[in-house]
Amino acid sequence: MRIRSVSAALALAAVLLHPLPASAAAGTTYYLDAANGSDAASGTSETSAWRTLAKASAQTFGPGDRILLKAGGIWSGQYLDLRGSGAAGAPIVLDRYGTGPKPVIDFADTAVGGEGFGVRLRNVSYWEIGNLEITSGEQPTDRRRSGVLVVGEGTGAGNFTHVHVRNVDVHDVFGTDRRTGGINFHARGTDAQPESTWSDVLIEGNTVVNVADTGIQTMTDAFFNSSWTHRYDAFSGVVIRNNHVERVHRDGILVRAGRAPLVEYNTTSKIGASTTSTLPYLDRIAVVAAQWPYYATDAVFQYNEASETRRLDGDGQPWDFDQFVYRSVYQYNYSHDNEGGTLLVMNDTDDNVFRYNVSQNDLDRSTGAFHLISTAGDLRVYNNVFYRSQGQTGPLTGAATGANGKAYYTNNIFYNLGNGGYTTGGNAVYSHNLFYGNAASTPSDPNKIIADPRFVNPGGATGRATADAYKLRQGSPAIDSGVAVTGNGGRDFFGTTLYLQAPDRGVHESAGAAPVVLFSDDFADGDAAGWTTAGGTWSATGGGYAQTAATGESIAHAGSAAWSGHSYQARVRIDTAGGNAGLLFRYADSGDFYHFRLNDTGDRAELYKRVGGTLTLVASAATAVTAGRFHTLRVTVAGNNVKAFVDGAQKLDWTNPATELTAGRIGLRAHSTAAVFDDVAVTE
Repeated sequence: MRIRSVSAALALAAVLLHPLPASAAAGTTYYLDAANGSDAASGTSETSAWRTLAKASAQTFGPGDRILLKAGGIWSGQYLDLRGSGAAGAPIVLDRYGTGPKPVIDFADTAVGGEGFGVRLRNVSYWEIGNLEITSGEQPTDRRRSGVLVVGEGTGAGNFTHVHVRNVDVHDVFGTDRRTGGINFHARGTDAQPESTWSDVLIEGNTVVNVADTGIQTMTDAFFNSSWTHRYDAFSGVVIRNNHVERVHRDGILVRAGRAPLVEYNTTSKIGASTTSTLPYLDRIAVVAAQWPYYATDAVFQYNEASETRRLDGDGQPWDFDQFVYRSVYQYNYSHDNEGGTLLVMNDTDDNVFRYNVSQNDLDRSTGAFHLISTAGDLRVYNNVFYRSQGQTGPLTGAATGANGKAYYTNNIFYNLGNGGYTTGGNAVYSHNLFYGNAASTPSDPNKIIADPRFVNPGGATGRATADAYKLRQGSPAIDSGVAVTGNGGRDFFGTTLYLQAPDRGVHESAGAAPVVLFSDDFADGDAAGWTTAGGTWSATGGGYAQTAATGESIAHAGSAAWSGHSYQARVRIDTAGGNAGLLFRYADSGDFYHFRLNDTGDRAELYKRVGGTLTLVASAATAVTAGRFHTLRVTVAGNNVKAFVDGAQKLDWTNPATELTAGRIGLRAHSTAAVFDDVAVTE
C-alpha cells in the first residue's frame, strides 16, 4: 500500500500509535533498588526489590509486566538485555518508581557479543521504555555502543510492533560505526536469516547528547541483502517527536526504510564531528545532515528546529531528501546557522515538497542554500523565507542539472543581504516570489516583486518559538500578492488556515489589519483642494471631478512623491464615445508615470508606462467599457509588480523587468476625452 498524501501519513501514524483496545493481562510488577535490593528477594515489592540489572535480564517477561528502577539509583557497569513480549493492550513497561532523579544505567565497557548497550530489546514486541538516564562514558575499547538498542536478528527475527521509548536521557555514549549512538532500531542479518520489520514505533521526549555515531536512527540490512524486500517499509507508523539531539559525531535524526514516518517538534544542534570525545577509534566523518529520510515514502518532517550542522567534506544541511525518497514533505521547520546550506536533494528522488519553512543565516559551504544532485527529480519549494546577512556567496536557489526533474520556486521570500545570487536556467522555475537585496533582478520570474517584505524583525529569530520575526507587517507587498497552491497543507507556519484572502508570499498568511487610508476625496464639497492640474479643464462638483477639454492630455495629481506600495482606487466615467481615461500612479512628472486606463475604442483595459516622455503599452486585456457609465478602477502596486482591476475583477498582473518608477504621487488622466472621476481612495 502506498500513502499518497501528508494527511494519509498522519492518519496512519495515529492508528498505529493508538491500536484497538484488547483484554489487558494483569502482569507482575518487579522493582529494582541499586542500593538496598537483593537478587535473592522476590523482586515483586519495593521492600523486596532486586539489586542488579543482571537479575532482570535473566527473567523472561510477559504481557502487562512492569520493571521499575528506583529513582536516584545508579547501576554502574551494568546493562539491561530484556526478554519476552507483551501483547496488544498489555505492553511490558520499563520505567522508574519513587521520587528523585531518573535512575542511571552506566554500562561502561560491558558488552554482549562484542556490542555494548544500556538497554537492549531483541526480537520482541509491545514494550514501553521511559524515564531512564543511560551513559557509558569514554572507554578504551573499540566497539559498537548504543544507549537504547532495538534489534531484530537471527532465528527469532520477524515482524515486531509497538516499541515506545519516552523521556530517556542518553549521553556520553561513543560507538565505533554509524549503526551506534543514542537510540537505534536495526533490522540486521544476512540473506540466509529472517528479515525484521517494525510497526508502531514511538520515540518521544528523549534527549541524546554527546554521542557517537548517530543520535536517533532506524536501519535495515535490506539495503545489502538481495533476498530481503523491505527497503522502503521496514518501519511503518514511526513517530519521532519532541526529542533534543545535540553534539553528535554523525547525523542527528535519520529515518531509513520508512513508510510515512512522522518526525516533528525535534531540535538538533551541533551535528557532525561535534562531540567532546577525543577517542582515537571514532570513525572519520565526511558528510552529515541534521534530520532526514533515506529510502522513504510519504515522510513528514514538521515543526522541527536544526542549527549548527557542520559541513565537513560535504553536505552539512539541516534537511535532506536523501536517496530514494518520494512524495515527502518538510514543512513548518526553522533552521539557522547550518554550514552547508538549507536543503540537500539527492539522486533518485521525486515529487517532494519544501514549504512554509524559515531559514535564517544558514551558510552556503555546499554550493548554496540548495544542493540538488544532477539526477534529482521534481522538487516544489513554496512559501518559505530565506534570510541571509552573513556574506554568503552561494546561490539562494538551486536546480538539478540533468533531465530528470525541475525545482519549482513559488511564493517564497528571499531576503538577501549576502552576496549570493540565484540559479537560472530551465530547471529552475520561478513564480510569484519576492526578492529583496542583492541580485534581486536575476531570476526570471514573470510575477516577482522586488521590494522590502516588511518583516516584523528580520534576522531576529532566536529559535522556532520566536519565528514571529518573519510575520508580515501591515503594508507588506507580500500580502495578498501570491498565487494559490493546490494541496498546500492547509495552514501557514503559524497555524493560520489557508487562505484568508488572496494567498500571501512567505510563511505568514496575514489576516491584514484594516488598511491605512493615505488619501481620499469624494469631491462632495465641490472642492479640489490638494489637487494640481497639468493640462485640461478641471472642475469639482458634488458629482465628482470633471475634465471637459475636448483635445490633448489632461492630468490632475495629488498625494506624496514618496508613495511606493499601495492600493489606489477611483470611479471613472468616460463621457466621450471612443475616448479613454484612467488612473496615474507613481507619478513623478508629466513624463514619468504608470497609467491604467479604460479605452472605449475596442473595449480594453490598458496599462502603460511613460519613462523619459516615452509612453509604452505594457499590458492589456479585453473588458466591457460603457461610455456614460461609471466603472471602478483599482491598482495595487508592490515593488515592480502591478495588479489592475475593473469593477472588482482582476484584469492585469504585470511585473516590470526593469527597476524604474519606484515611487510617486497618484493622479487622473484623460486624452482628448471628457471624463468624470469620483471616490478616490489610496490605502496602504
